[in-house]
Amino acid sequence: MTDSTVFKSPSGHPKALTRASRVELERRVELLRETGNLSSRVHNLTINDADRWVWFRNAKVGTRTIQAFFDEQYPDGLMVLSEVPYPTAAFSDYFKFGFVRHPLDRFISAWQNKVCDTNHFRFAAARRERMQTIETFAEWVAGHDVDDLATTDRHIVRQTRLLDLNQIDFVGRMETFAADFGAVCDRIGLQWTEPERRNRSAPSGVTRSSASQELRSIVEETYRLDYQVFGY
Repeated sequence: MTDSTVFKSPSGHPKALTRASRVELERRVELLRETGNLSSRVHNLTINDADRWVWFRNAKVGTRTIQAFFDEQYPDGLMVLSEVPYPTAAFSDYFKFGFVRHPLDRFISAWQNKVCDTNHFRFAAARRERMQTIETFAEWVAGHDVDDLATTDRHIVRQTRLLDLNQIDFVGRMETFAADFGAVCDRIGLQWTEPERRNRSAPSGVTRSSASQELRSIVEETYRLDYQVFGY
């Protein structure tokens, strides 16, 4: 059993680890790597060791809202890890959860926020102008390996890749976020009130209902596994 005092955050930096905690984490990872007890793939995780839960962060699925709520509830800090393997045996009795979203809604949100509102993908000016057409952006994304978190941005990676489906205990949905997030909070013992949704992108005029058939076809083919596994 992991001692909840092992991993600490520096004062004023709740999303970081102290140097000693970082050294201890690296030591444990190396031991687990030698014994084969690490997850086979890397994940983005937020972990509370005292209350024994692991949240698999899924970009564009309420991550800022959920993280902000947890930051308020845990002022002493959480472990927030990105693109790391994790010790599956060490967390076997932790409550592990994540959230998913309709693949087309998630894709539109990523395009609005990361292409229209910002230049997250660092497109040259002329290319970014072309990417303002969502079908063009979808064709560009389709050229990536959306199952590879090491080479593809987390905002466009498949959701089935971001959640460890072999380990997870609860999968909530953005479409029923209030009820599902409430169920998570009840399970981990938090006093819950519905958090305000954050990180809203400026409206683009593109919605699931108004999406072109071309866009639908590209997204359905690119994220076919998400549609199949999560029943969308």
